[in-house]
Amino acid sequence: MVANSNIPQLEANECFDEVWKAKVRFNNPSQALLAQLFLKDDGAIPLPAFDALLSVIRNPSFNVKDIKFKDCGEFCSFVASSRVEIVTRRGWGSETGIPEVVLEGALGILSDGLRGVYEDVKEHYHGQMPTSSERSEYGSSFEDALTAWREALSTCALVHSSWHVRARPLLGFYHSCHASGRLPLSRSLTNPSLGPWTRDLQIRFEERSPIPHDATVSAFFTRLPNLRTFHLDTFPNKSRPYDIFIAELCKLLSSLTSLEELYFTTLAEEKHKRSNDLVQHLSKAAPPKLRLVRFTSGSFDSARPSLVPQWLSPLLSVPSLEYISIQDFDVSPLIGASWSRSKSSTDSNTFDLVELSARLGAPGRVLKDSVLDAFKAAKRLNLEYAGGGEATVGDILSSCPSLLSLSLCGDRRDPKFFDIAKVLPHSVEELNITFSPSGIPDDDNSEENALAIIHQLDAFDTRVFQALHPGSSPRLRVVKIYIHPIPVMNHEDIFYSPNHRQLYRKKVVESGTEESLNEVGTEPVLPLCQRICHERAVSFSVQIRLLRDDFED
Repeated sequence: MVANSNIPQLEANECFDEVWKAKVRFNNPSQALLAQLFLKDDGAIPLPAFDALLSVIRNPSFNVKDIKFKDCGEFCSFVASSRVEIVTRRGWGSETGIPEVVLEGALGILSDGLRGVYEDVKEHYHGQMPTSSERSEYGSSFEDALTAWREALSTCALVHSSWHVRARPLLGFYHSCHASGRLPLSRSLTNPSLGPWTRDLQIRFEERSPIPHDATVSAFFTRLPNLRTFHLDTFPNKSRPYDIFIAELCKLLSSLTSLEELYFTTLAEEKHKRSNDLVQHLSKAAPPKLRLVRFTSGSFDSARPSLVPQWLSPLLSVPSLEYISIQDFDVSPLIGASWSRSKSSTDSNTFDLVELSARLGAPGRVLKDSVLDAFKAAKRLNLEYAGGGEATVGDILSSCPSLLSLSLCGDRRDPKFFDIAKVLPHSVEELNITFSPSGIPDDDNSEENALAIIHQLDAFDTRVFQALHPGSSPRLRVVKIYIHPIPVMNHEDIFYSPNHRQLYRKKVVESGTEESLNEVGTEPVLPLCQRICHERAVSFSVQIRLLRDDFED
């Protein structure tokens, strides 16, 4: 792109060829204005479109005063909405035999189920959502649940055109775009699923895919005035200077008055420069309601991991910002952290550590004092199993006297990982545990495997039950247990899930007559835990852990 200072003074009938860096003189100003559209270095109209544009201008029916579109975004919105209106206009007022309040209630239930799937995965992966290409390539519990709820809504949309009008915004609440060389982002500009109802958008650029021009991105966001969450996933690209793209993107994001959350991902080798680019430009032009910024590829200050890294400091002055989060795999055992704006400090730009994620290593490993200090400061803690066992968990939890939320992710390889009754801080209000029971390795006997699964669940139930007594967790309010999807999928004789999320043990109840089929009943997956939570009025649930790839640890 050529800077304006490099363009020579032009007469009305001249334009500047940015490719060959030369003035071109035409017969009149109109020709010069038209030519400039095709002679730009960046964002030029392709030359093959020249004849098509001339034919429109010369058409007797064409009147420039009839063109009311103010920009590309308004044009794309009109095309998308008009296309849908042609399909649905006739049937809007037709009766389908179902009261409108009932129809909207039923669609609302399906919509809540679909949103629940997205929110569960979004929380588990800290906003790093899978793309549409990943979902189509790999089967997963997330894909299964997502497909089930979307198909239910899509089926309703096919019943009647009036149902379609109501279902379409529900299906477009979340939207994912995977831009590639074959399918550039511009192909999505007239997608009818996008609109004022879209609240969560993910854009992922495939490696070596063309970075879109400003007009394309501007038109895209014009169609999404109520966007609340934006995920950007980028790759190395040489087709256009990346810093220019980020600068223009941040300017466009600043005009989104409803945008509250921004998630940014890039390759590890590019993370420092690209994250810094975004931080610098975002701090100068932030959306007015931006509350959270998360980098799913960032870096800690290894000497002081409890403090906001220096490279993020420009964001601290954004007045609306409440949370900053990063993921990092360089400061073992820490893999993620979140800071929130301090409520106690007199300095409004002070942020305090509120959440830490760690992957525990081998038993006996000595943690650095700086890491222990970070654990002490955290209000929410996420611990993943990696051979640490009871001793490591105990060492960490004993350093967290003011912990409010604890999440544990482990499996049957080290049952003592869940023996937390004696070390659980009394301050904990929320407990989340992900457990992965498994059958006997290399044993094809399904009955033996089923018994092994049941035995592991009962042992797990007993261990966690001890931590749920009032003496161990007096302030506990919420308990959520997540079961890995693989054992659920492999043992349908044990588990039952009515909605791809809530999970129960299957109980077969014999009917009273020989002719009738057996009724399938349910019972709690973890009866001891459920009973004590009920007695204490503590919220309790057992769900399938929705994963982007069911074979991940």
